[in-house]
Amino acid sequence: MIQPYIIKQENQPIAIVLDYKEYQRLKEIEEDRSDYFDALEAKYENKKWVNHEDLKKELGL
Repeated sequence: MIQPYIIKQENQPIAIVLDYKEYQRLKEIEEDRSDYFDALEAKYENKKWVNHEDLKKELGL
């Protein structure tokens, strides 16, 4: 694995170079977090919830 490398300009960090697999891992974490908060928002906005089995019956699946 490549060690992260911080690029600085005027002694301030402006970018980082990191291993592609680590980048993918961080993106997955961010996407999971985003999905979680989207689901929470949908849950609070929608008052009627149907469990999975009832939904399948309702849809004829």
